[in-house]
Amino acid sequence: MKTEEASLEARCRKCGGALIPLPLVERRVKRSELESLPPGVWRYRDLLPRVEEHQIVTLGEGGTPLLAAPRLGAELGFGALLIKDETRNPTGSFIDRGATVLASVAKRDGVRRVLCTTTGNLGASLAAYAAKAGIETTIGIHPNTDQGKLYQMIAYGAKVEVLSHPRAAPSEGEEGTAVTAANHYLLEGEKTTAFEIIQDEGWSQPDAIVLPVGTGGHLTMVWNGLLQLSAAGIVQKPTCSLVGVQLEGSPPLTDVLETKRRRGTEGRGALAELEESDPVFLKAAARAIRDSRGFGVKVSAKEAIGATGELARTEGIFAEPAAASVVAAMRKIGEKELLSKDSRIVCVITGTGLKDTKAISRIARTAKHIVTREQLVIKPVQLGATKVSILRLLRGEPLFGYLLWKKIKEGRSISIPSIYQHLSELEGIDLVRRSSMVRARGRERVIYELTRKGVAALEAAARAAGGEKLLLD
Repeated sequence: MKTEEASLEARCRKCGGALIPLPLVERRVKRSELESLPPGVWRYRDLLPRVEEHQIVTLGEGGTPLLAAPRLGAELGFGALLIKDETRNPTGSFIDRGATVLASVAKRDGVRRVLCTTTGNLGASLAAYAAKAGIETTIGIHPNTDQGKLYQMIAYGAKVEVLSHPRAAPSEGEEGTAVTAANHYLLEGEKTTAFEIIQDEGWSQPDAIVLPVGTGGHLTMVWNGLLQLSAAGIVQKPTCSLVGVQLEGSPPLTDVLETKRRRGTEGRGALAELEESDPVFLKAAARAIRDSRGFGVKVSAKEAIGATGELARTEGIFAEPAAASVVAAMRKIGEKELLSKDSRIVCVITGTGLKDTKAISRIARTAKHIVTREQLVIKPVQLGATKVSILRLLRGEPLFGYLLWKKIKEGRSISIPSIYQHLSELEGIDLVRRSSMVRARGRERVIYELTRKGVAALEAAARAAGGEKLLLD
């Protein structure tokens, strides 16, 4: 992949390591200066990369509320629990904080196209801010990417390609600037989470801040943000402990500085935003936790999914499971008495569940007061012609997406991403499922097969073929 702007590179040219911004400031900043500015990421311009006013690309990100959580706190046994609700950002994710900085720098430097590989939230955020800046976007996604996030990327005008592997690159050889979650301009924006927490707390520090650990970048930059506030003379030396929440099977934060363990597989595929295949800032996050006298907590995918419903039920905040993992962690923290019950603790809820259709369906399956998906009758008119064609082909034999595309494209014009989109939707209503993985032409391929519910839907479609017209998609 070619890059047109060296300034956006995310790794060191000499060692290949991730570039972590130093928590330095050009001058001391007064609290009154910050308080006089409108809320949002760019309130902290003096602590961010230098961009002229007319170059700023913003959608109103940041300025998210720090909310008291008394009902959730009562259930978990903590009397001073707070929630930093990052679901209020424009695309529903804390990544918008970084995307506004990156897009502004890209606009400043004349970048015309960005290329990105993502599991979801990064692609949606980048596509939105690139659209605002007039920058073209090509995004490579894994077939597991949730359709809600895929729809966002498409709506923002991004060119989307389905990749065979999370580390593959979109449009190999295509001109553009490569952007990853390790980009230091993204990180610079993410540190404003810490700035806002401290300002909302009246320029004092909570006892602990609890964050999910994906790449490790957000947690690292929250610590850098605290150090930078101290260097700017806004707060004293950081006293706040950082708690990192990981999916079970991840390399332990407490050990990662001494040894590198093999990554486990428990829960893989369930929390794509939490189980980063390339946690480039894991060591940096571990150092931040050590230096802040914090600790790491492991949760299972099942616990994180359960916490999604608990957070929504008690505090009215619907988060994706990766974000709600901090709630699951707080339950363990309480049981093991890792923090005092009267500690003032901020849980950072990093992303909304409204664009995570898998999270919605999991909650629906466990809810007792609504009709479950298994009880719904799938009418033939709800299935478009392409979906019916996919079901018919899978009834003959299990296939992977590329073979389905080859067979279907003989009769109509359709793209490979569209096939995977249809498969995701069919999977979401239990008409198809993933049966296995095979290696074909040097790539790992997901094999799909029909479920019993899929067979029933296909038979219903056949019976109605003479009486009801299928909707074309």
